[in-house]
Amino acid sequence: MNTENSAPHNQDPEFKISLLHPKYLPTWLGMGLIYLCKFLPYKVLIFMGTILGQLLYLISPHRKQIAKANMQLCFPDKNQIEIHNLVKGHFQNMGIGVFEIAIGWWSSDKTIENLKQSTINLDIFEKLNEETGVLILIKHSTHVELDIRFMAKELELGGMYKPQSNEVMNYLMIRARNKYVTGAIHNHQAKQAIKWINNGQKFLYAADQDYGEKNSQFIPLFGVDAATVTFPERLSKSGVKIVMANVSRGLEGFNLEFHEIADYKEKGSVLKEVNEYYEKFILKSPENFLWTHRRFKSRPEGEESIYSEWKSRDKRRKKKRLSRK
Repeated sequence: MNTENSAPHNQDPEFKISLLHPKYLPTWLGMGLIYLCKFLPYKVLIFMGTILGQLLYLISPHRKQIAKANMQLCFPDKNQIEIHNLVKGHFQNMGIGVFEIAIGWWSSDKTIENLKQSTINLDIFEKLNEETGVLILIKHSTHVELDIRFMAKELELGGMYKPQSNEVMNYLMIRARNKYVTGAIHNHQAKQAIKWINNGQKFLYAADQDYGEKNSQFIPLFGVDAATVTFPERLSKSGVKIVMANVSRGLEGFNLEFHEIADYKEKGSVLKEVNEYYEKFILKSPENFLWTHRRFKSRPEGEESIYSEWKSRDKRRKKKRLSRK
C-alpha cells in the first residue's frame, strides 16, 4: 500500500484568543453545562432532552414546517394526526440529541459500549480488499455524534465535517472528534478524502442531503425525485467499495448495522441502491432522521419549489449567483 497520504493525521484546531470574545460567552456556558451532563444517568438525559425538544417545537415554526413538508412527501399514507405526532417526536429526539453530544464527545468507550445493543454484519470489512479503501455512508440523525462514536469504536475511520459558523462550536467539535476519528477534514476537501480512500482507508460520508444540483443526479427517495450526490457512484465506478451504515435507537440500546452496496453497473445503479437503503434505515426510526433539512430543495427543471415560503428567497439567491458570473 502506498503510504503517502494514506493515513489521516489528526491535528487539533489552534486555540485562538478570538474564541474568548464576549459574544461567545453563551456558547462556552452552554457547552460547559452540556459537558457536565455526561455525568448524569442516561435516562435523566432522555427526560431533559424530551423537555428541551418540546420547547424547540414551540419556538421553531420554520423548521417545523420543513419537517412537516418532508414527512408529507415521504409518507403520503399518513394522516394529519400521524404527521403531527411524528413531527413532535422528531423535535423531542432533537432535544435528546443535544444532550447526547455530551456522551458522543466526552464519555468513555465503556459508556459507549453500554449503550450499544447489537452490531450486525461487521465482518463484511474482513472480506473487503484494503487496497481499494471503503466509503461508508451514514445518514444525518438526531444522534449523529453517538453514531460516529459507535462506528469509530469498531473501525479505524476518517470522516468529513461541515465547518460551523460559530467558531467555538467548530473548535469543540473538531477537538472532540479527533479523539476517536483518525482523520477529519472539512467538506471542501473532497480530493483529500479520495486520496485517503484510494490508499485503503475507511471513510465516513453522509450522502443523504441535498447538496445542490451540481454533481448530483435526481434519484427517487420515497418516490420523490431527490438530488443525490454522485460522489459514491463515481468512487464505486473506480473500484472503491461502498458500505451503508446505520445506527437506530432500540428499546434497550442502539443497533449498529452494515450492508455492502453492489458494484457499479450503469449510471444511477449505485445511487438507486443507496437511496433504497436510506429509506429502510429511516423507516426503522423515522423520528430520528434529520427532517428539518430541506431534502427536496433542488427540483428537476420545470418543477415548483416544494418549500413555498422559501421560493422568493431562493429566487433572490439564484439571481445573485447569476449576477456574479
